Parts: sequence; C-alpha cells; structure tokens
Amino acid sequence: MATVASRGALTSLLGALDRPGPLIILPHDNPDPDALASAAALKFLTARLSRKEALIGLGGIVGRAENRAMLTYLNITLVPVGEVAFDGDTAVVLVDTQPGRSNNSLPEGVVPVAVIDHHPAYDDYRRVPFLDLRDQYGATSTIVTEYLRESKLVPEAKIATALFYGIAAETQDLGREATAADIEASHFLYPYTNKRRLAKIENARVPREYFRVFREAIERATLYDKVVVSMLGEVQYPDMVAEVADFLLRLDQVEWAAAVGTFGSCLHCSVRTIDREVNAGDLLQRVLGSRSAGGHDMIAGGRLHVGDDPAARERAAAMVRDRLLGALGVDPAVGQPLVG
Repeated sequence: MATVASRGALTSLLGALDRPGPLIILPHDNPDPDALASAAALKFLTARLSRKEALIGLGGIVGRAENRAMLTYLNITLVPVGEVAFDGDTAVVLVDTQPGRSNNSLPEGVVPVAVIDHHPAYDDYRRVPFLDLRDQYGATSTIVTEYLRESKLVPEAKIATALFYGIAAETQDLGREATAADIEASHFLYPYTNKRRLAKIENARVPREYFRVFREAIERATLYDKVVVSMLGEVQYPDMVAEVADFLLRLDQVEWAAAVGTFGSCLHCSVRTIDREVNAGDLLQRVLGSRSAGGHDMIAGGRLHVGDDPAARERAAAMVRDRLLGALGVDPAVGQPLVG
C-alpha cells in the first residue's frame, strides 16, 4: 500500500499516472461540491503537468441547484459512467471516495491507480499505487489545493473558485470540522476566485418544486427529544436528503438531525450532529453496515439498495429510522410532529 506525506504528494501522484492509456477521474456518485471541485482540479493538473487529458466520470446525477450551477459557471464537463470503458489500459483516480464503497460506480475488480480522499480508510488498499487519505482534513479539495500549490502553477480562476467553494460547502464556511489546513487552503485560493461566478453558485436559483419539497420535509419531520428525523419518501435527487438534514440541524432543541429518502432503487440516509461525544460516521455504519455508510464526527451519509416495491421501501425506511434512534438511545415511540 502506498502512502504519501503532504509534501511531495503531487510528484508521487504524477509518477503513478505516468502510463499509457486513458485517464478517468471518478468522484463518488451524485457528486457534491467537494468531489466536483477535486475532480476538476485534478483534471487541470494532469493536463498541465502530464499533457494527459482526463475525463471526469459521473455516476448518478447532479441534482442540487448549487452543484448544477458549478457545472455551468465553472465549465465542468462530466461523462456518464455508462459511456466509460473501464478496460485494462484505463487508469482510474478515485476522488472523495474509496474502493469497495457503495457510493461509487467503480466496477468490481478494477483497481484504481490512485485514491484521494479525506475520509478514514475503510479497508487495506495494498494494491493501490498512490493512496492519499487524510481524514484529519475537512475536505478533499484541501488535499488537491496542496497539490496545486506544490505545482507552482498560477491557478485558473474557475479552478480556484471550484476548490474554494468545495472547501466552503464541505466545512460550512470553515465552521464544521475545518482544520488549519482547510483555512490555509481557502486563504490561498480566495484571491484567484471569480467572485461573480462564486456568488452565482452560492445563490443558485431553484424551481418552485424545491419549496414544496421543503414544506413536506418539515411536515414529515418528527421530534424525538434531542433528535429530529424527516421521512422524505421519494426525492427528486439524492442530495436533497443531505440538504434537509443540514436544514433540520438548525433547530435549537436538537443535537442530532437525520433525513431518510429514496431515489431510484436506493434508500439514502444523511445524519448531522453537534454532539462531539459520538462519531456520526461510526454510528451510521452501525445502522446501515460498514460498506454502506461513512462520514466524520459531525456528518455522515449512506445508502442501501431497497428495490422498487413501495411497501418494501417504506419498511426499509422505518427500519433505518428505528435503528438510528436505537443507536442514539432514543425510544421511537416518544416522537411528536415537529410542526402541528
């Protein structure tokens, strides 16, 4: 298993990528700003330093308005994984995810050339030539920003904007699980960002349907002492589940917020907390299984395949809710509606 220190990491990465064949950068499915920014910046670096044009693969969809605005205003092009040939000559770089996780579309049996992530190691990746896992960082974009600084290249405005927003979104403007490295990276990037495009992304326009979904999320939320859970049913895009969990954590009575919803044949669960005594990622792995969930101290997410039968989906969602409440020591029978 290859591990790297923060200094000299870019040189090691470029050495691992120095091979014939196409290059695919693969973030996790339904990529968030941190994953999109990291992938876009890696594509920029490999093009400039290795004269190697990479494709960014897309598993799932980009649904959240801010994320779609990133693609539009920062000219990030994604290729559906169904159109990507993962053959023997293809080099794959996994970004913001890891091999064997349920949240990415890396085909079984394909060993990536590189894995870059800010989550803890979920396995022993001995066969991966380049491995850079820094779970002490708040965002994968921070890791890639250090590669950019090591390169001595002047950051393009769109790349700097992407990375800056990736860090800001992942750490809630440096207020959630941000470290000195995240702060330093943000300070480095900000002078190079396009402030107008950044504002367009942060204040992305949303359709009328968005407000209906949030109204229903509030109506379907139940308060269990210090925990609030919203059972969303079918959602328009998977990121909506995380968006609702973030929103509900603003409730001043709670320490834990969760949202559960289905998209396609999968059930998605997002958990947020202000409780420093319990690790949200560890807790959700106990609820969904170690391969189906992950996260950090204050934020976690996961998904389960539940099929297409409506009754089975409803039972699975109730099971996840009850197991989550049980893991937090809360009786599911004591819940009351968040609003009347």
